[in-house]
Amino acid sequence: MLRDFLLLIIVAGGFLYGLKLMGTFDSFLAQQHSEKKREAEKKKEYAVIFGSREEPELKQWFESAGFEVLFIDEIQMQKEWKDVRYVVALGESDVDNLSLCSLFRKICPKAELYCICNERAVRKLYRQAGAISFFSREDLMQRMELVTLGHEAGAA
Repeated sequence: MLRDFLLLIIVAGGFLYGLKLMGTFDSFLAQQHSEKKREAEKKKEYAVIFGSREEPELKQWFESAGFEVLFIDEIQMQKEWKDVRYVVALGESDVDNLSLCSLFRKICPKAELYCICNERAVRKLYRQAGAISFFSREDLMQRMELVTLGHEAGAA
């Protein structure tokens, strides 16, 4: 009788310990699943800067706002750039800037487009392309600083 009672206590203890282990394992799996879900939701967003020279100030602003910055000097698009959030066209040719804006407007409709307008006569074309245009580099840089600061504040 005593032997059966001790055996019952041992089996019950093993059962309870197994339940505790399974609960710990389930919470570990749930945590892993939620981390994967968060990573999937937090996709990389890109900021594309088009121009003949790199802009370290712009790069710093976008990186501090959490964007991956890509500098390009020719009009191109890559598959992994599906999540482009900002496009800044600093080219010296309005044709190149407008072509880049049109390309990104078709591929990434949610992207915000900012451009340097080199000739005042084509400003209407920038509006038609859905881009915000500036006549001077300094005005554009001030606007981009405000945009990136606003995005940082929104992310925090």
